[in-house]
Amino acid sequence: MTKILIYGDIGGSGGYFRYCRGILASGGIPDDVKVYFVTSKAFSKKLGKLDDKVQIITHDWIDNKSKIKRYLWYLWVFPRIVRKIQPNIEFYAAGQQRVYLRRAITVCTCHNLLLFDNNELRRITNKKEQEYFSTVKISQTKSFDKSTGLIFLSEYSKAEILKCLKFNGKATVVSHGIDKEFIKPEKRIYKLHNPIRLLYVSPIFHYKYHKEVIKALQILKNEIDTPIELTLVGGGNSSARSELQYFLTTIGDMVLVKFVEFVETDELIKQYDESDIFIFASSCETFGITLLEAMGRRLPIVCSNKSGLPDILKDSAIYFNPSDPQSISLAIKQLIKDDKLR
Repeated sequence: MTKILIYGDIGGSGGYFRYCRGILASGGIPDDVKVYFVTSKAFSKKLGKLDDKVQIITHDWIDNKSKIKRYLWYLWVFPRIVRKIQPNIEFYAAGQQRVYLRRAITVCTCHNLLLFDNNELRRITNKKEQEYFSTVKISQTKSFDKSTGLIFLSEYSKAEILKCLKFNGKATVVSHGIDKEFIKPEKRIYKLHNPIRLLYVSPIFHYKYHKEVIKALQILKNEIDTPIELTLVGGGNSSARSELQYFLTTIGDMVLVKFVEFVETDELIKQYDESDIFIFASSCETFGITLLEAMGRRLPIVCSNKSGLPDILKDSAIYFNPSDPQSISLAIKQLIKDDKLR
């Protein structure tokens, strides 16, 4: 029996949530494998019921507000758990190894391309965020370099990140899958609403180019008769969000924008089904799981041409340059004007 210890940490983005659900709750664990999943109580509760072959281990100190208790967790409690289990493989699904004095076969997954994209990192002007990403980049690089194996979500992210590492282990690509809930079995009606409903599902960061999307809608306002409503699902509290909200105050009601925080699966599916066009304007993405979800719900897509995204979507999108509002507006306009193309 092969024993695999998976460290889920305290959770993360919607993409990371679905990544863990896909591994632990899809019935894909082989009969000769026993999985021990170590995570916070909050993330375990959020994940819901997992496969019977998964033994869940939680502890109050993983996400405790006390720094001392968190340090004790990593330096004393977690190592004791590992020594008791004696796993054949330690899998750090969030990509960050938890260091202690022990030789082990370790595998990490890379979920964050931003840390290795200096052009996008330079666009972050908030000093606190700069320091945060700089610190995480150092620890993430060390974690990857000492891993036995690395899993990437796309060929593009694998090629780009390996350039930045001294890693000499084995690397492979295991792309995201899609939850069956996101597969729309029936046909979709492609008649546009009034106002036209544009949907962008992603936390707000600078590299997601939300401001450029809104500028594109300002351009479209003067070129088409029907108004457009943009719904931003994902929220977040980055400086990019503050800057975006300030920008919206400067343009008044020229563009209709609705903010929706993180939503559960049922509500997210409803957002896909009630929208006309899905937009994804990221320039720095390891994969982009919401693109699979939008395709699964048969939603027409306009997408950034950066970060290997065309390799994932292929002919299932109209592409644009995310830093150019004119390019974005032209892509959206193509879908609005062409029923058959939608």
